[in-house]
Amino acid sequence: AGAAGNVSLALAALGVQHRLFGAIGDDDAGRWIASELERLGLEKDIKIVPGEATGISIALEAPERERSFLTAHGVLSTYNISDVPSDAWKADLVLLTGYFSLPGLRGEGSLGILQKAKAAGAQTFFDTGWDPEEWTGDAVNEVLTMLPHVDVFLPNESEAFALTGHTNAAAAAGALTAHCPGWVVVKLGSRGLLAAGPSGARLTIDAPAVKAIDTTGAGDSLAAGLLASLADGHDVESALATGVRVASTVVGRDSHRRYPTRRELLSL
Repeated sequence: AGAAGNVSLALAALGVQHRLFGAIGDDDAGRWIASELERLGLEKDIKIVPGEATGISIALEAPERERSFLTAHGVLSTYNISDVPSDAWKADLVLLTGYFSLPGLRGEGSLGILQKAKAAGAQTFFDTGWDPEEWTGDAVNEVLTMLPHVDVFLPNESEAFALTGHTNAAAAAGALTAHCPGWVVVKLGSRGLLAAGPSGARLTIDAPAVKAIDTTGAGDSLAAGLLASLADGHDVESALATGVRVASTVVGRDSHRRYPTRRELLSL
């Protein structure tokens, strides 16, 4: 179910109560997704649009290459802020993810969600994903405009480089903190993460060694571990360590049993 769906499935495996908002069509793909989410009790906030196609992405992976995606947005092309119930931003923790897979929410729509969430007292999290136009349009300005309303920004290394022009993860994270008042967490894949926070705080977390089987959704799994730990009352530093554990565990598991319980998490 896309980035948000990946986060949601990981949270469900970790036993964290949460809500998932998004849209699907009433085609075969949509009915399959709806049945899977219903099995987990997560279908109630998904908008089903009659006569529309469900958005689909196909991930392409190869050794030593950056992942690529072929995407048909379907119903997500018109899903906008008027379709998102206000419950979506009335929570303690609010994650907006899959930004570039949500054309109907790009720009003002996503900015509005983050602003409403902050006004309601939420801690906000933002993960854009990769711009399919290779950051040649308005994407950089759009993202930077939203960062003042974000408590934890979660780009991967390539995204951080594209947003800042830097080619060093620490420099890119530092540059992004000029826009984001909270934490900028640069995901480094098999190398773990590097984070820059308020008042000059810096943090690095190495990932445990694992044989990667399927890396799709690794960043989403990290976000799920982060949210799960924060929901338990831990601070951001501890929660990021849990995020790395969840992501590392996920990439080393077969695709049909991707998401681990808390007892199955790898140690750092």
